[in-house]
Amino acid sequence: MSGRQVEQLVKMAQQIAVNLGVGRDAAAARRTAEHLGRFWTPAMRARLLAFWRGGGEVSAEVAMALRELDGQQDEGAS
Repeated sequence: MSGRQVEQLVKMAQQIAVNLGVGRDAAAARRTAEHLGRFWTPAMRARLLAFWRGGGEVSAEVAMALRELDGQQDEGAS
């Protein structure tokens, strides 16, 4: 995936987070993570997570949701 595609994923995730109210509470971060898990392809999630884990810049709201999503993926791997 190109850098431009990653930028688009970040932008989309940030829009989802804003629409679902992330920043106000952990439940909103969970809703955003659930949305990404339900509606994004595994490749899209993996690319965004890899970008974030590698130090890529995302909003605080998206980082909160990605921590939640990352924990869900770790649980699924166990």
